[in-house]
Amino acid sequence: MLHALRTCPASLSRQLPSVAASRALRVRQFQLLPALRAPVPRIPKVAAAAFHHSTRWQQVAAAEEQAGQAEQDQAEDQAEDGPITLFKDLGARNMVHRHVIDVLTQQMKLETMTDVQTRTINEALGGADVIAQAKTGTGKTLGFLIPVIQRIINSEPALGERPRRNKRARSDDIRAIIISPTRELAEQIAVEAKKITFNTGLVVQVAVGGTQKRAMLMQTQRQGCHILIATPGRLYDVLSDEYSGIAAPKLDAMVMDEADRLLDDGFQKEIEQINQLLPDPQEKDRQTLMFSATVPREVVDLVRRTLKPGFHFANCVNENEAPTHERVPQKVVYLNGFENTMPALYELALRQHQAAKTGDAKPFKAIIYFNSTAEVTLAASVFFKLAGGFKRDKPLHGLNAYEIHAKLTQSQRTQATEKFRSANNGVLFSSDVTARGMDFPNVSHVIQVGLPRDRDTYIHRIGRTARAGKEGEGWLFASPLERHELRKRLRGLPLSEDTSLETASHDMTTEGEVPEHINNIIQEVVDVHKRVYPDHLDAAFRGVFGSYQWYNDKRGLVEAANRWAEFGWGMETPPPPPSFASGGGGRPRGGGYGQLGDRRGGGFGGGRSGGFGDRRGGGSLDDRRSRGGFDDRRSGGGFDDRRSGGGFDDRRSGGYGDRRGRGYGGDGRGGDSRRSRGYSDNDY
Repeated sequence: MLHALRTCPASLSRQLPSVAASRALRVRQFQLLPALRAPVPRIPKVAAAAFHHSTRWQQVAAAEEQAGQAEQDQAEDQAEDGPITLFKDLGARNMVHRHVIDVLTQQMKLETMTDVQTRTINEALGGADVIAQAKTGTGKTLGFLIPVIQRIINSEPALGERPRRNKRARSDDIRAIIISPTRELAEQIAVEAKKITFNTGLVVQVAVGGTQKRAMLMQTQRQGCHILIATPGRLYDVLSDEYSGIAAPKLDAMVMDEADRLLDDGFQKEIEQINQLLPDPQEKDRQTLMFSATVPREVVDLVRRTLKPGFHFANCVNENEAPTHERVPQKVVYLNGFENTMPALYELALRQHQAAKTGDAKPFKAIIYFNSTAEVTLAASVFFKLAGGFKRDKPLHGLNAYEIHAKLTQSQRTQATEKFRSANNGVLFSSDVTARGMDFPNVSHVIQVGLPRDRDTYIHRIGRTARAGKEGEGWLFASPLERHELRKRLRGLPLSEDTSLETASHDMTTEGEVPEHINNIIQEVVDVHKRVYPDHLDAAFRGVFGSYQWYNDKRGLVEAANRWAEFGWGMETPPPPPSFASGGGGRPRGGGYGQLGDRRGGGFGGGRSGGFGDRRGGGSLDDRRSRGGFDDRRSGGGFDDRRSGGGFDDRRSGGYGDRRGRGYGGDGRGGDSRRSRGYSDNDY
């Protein structure tokens, strides 16, 4: 059976017993839908008058009554055997608490379930373990929240009502745990869970990395917890801490969202450790729900270890429906060099924003993905200045920009996520932390700068647009170094070359006649880079080497990066690149290619700065003797630290240019303050 799950998910549901399905739909009282209670059509009055007093009339009347009763009985049987598709019917049949149904139907204005909700809620309410294969953006969050919440209420009905004033929940009374691979997805689930449980006595808490553990523990100990939504690392941390006060001896349900992603990111060991800290399923029965976009071998192994026999498999991926990455129009823009990236992005944003203003296009709401966090930070800072900052005299005024990546605090990431989600238009500069599971409504463009690390990453990024039946389009900006690799890595995808962006193909390294509007865009971008903190430029320069680790021609990579700094940023001397672990042959002492990490004065480009790793001439990543290095706390404190608050462009309070303390994309303490750490972990 598990082999069938791996090789042919669509056939698995036909092989599994339907005991859980019948139990889920027969354990409650059912009420016939209004549409099914409609009276059966009677015989026309004219025809009835002709034999009203005859024996024949009595026979017809009796037959009519019998036929009507049979039809009603058949309709009732069909209503019981068929799955429920309307949220209100879950309440009408007493399958879900009325307070939950009221929120769904009256506040959230939901009526009909999606396919994944229909096929999981009906089964899970009967107590069966469920694994569902479903794409993101199909409503699967409600697919597991509703049965989990109802299961808790069934075990303790008093939790369906708001508690009395003096009655508090306990931190060791966790009834359900929901595991998410990313902080953003966990926060997104928590928002939905808190909304649905608003009128009940259930308490929802979140435990994710990037936040202060102590603050989370104090809040949970003070408020209690029934539903804990967490990332694997932080969940294991709080459960294994004997002083945390957090425990789940009465655990009723466990949910693993994005199960394939959990295993991809190497969380399997932590999940096994978490299971060892939870009650034995043989002694305390619990329901397990798993949701996965794909069902690879690793997920099958996880199913074997965690789900009870007789589980239900819901394959909600329509094999006849083209996946998002085939339906979305996708364009590839071949850049003349790294230096053309920001001018081309600026040109595209200008074109789409102006078209939206005149009503010729829908609002421009884009996610722009980069392969290193340093590039995200630099692009967001540059774009903020191109849009005029807090001024109103720029063509991009009104198009807000947001930034999200792993270097930001969790509060900053949450704030950026919520603001972009609710925005009508805007640009989100992002690393891959938003590439899977995140739901941002009405995203019109997904733009990927640089070749993603693999085909799946490209597809998941594209999946942030054209969701819930909406339209969208994908763009890929590729450097000359990526042309050959692109054809191999993204083989079979419907990419078509786009040449409409004039700044993308312009050779910025040579002088020549250029159309005025193109020259203005390029000049404006270069001027803005001159006003960006040098630390941001240094970090992005080094970050590109991490993104191109797969590229073998290191000499060509350095030359391309140097042109980027010189002609794209207007720098007279490019920043020193990072040291490489190994180099090719050649002369290690006399410059040239040689040993890239030679500290004796040779190395790549020796003679100007002593090579990549020379600590006597140019300072390396960690040099604290000459120029501060990557994480020097005596001369700068890392990329963003200025010993008084740091931030993107404000040495007093943070933010890209705000001297009043707000910060761009920050939380009042600065955009990206690193008062003690800096970018010392060199996270590309």
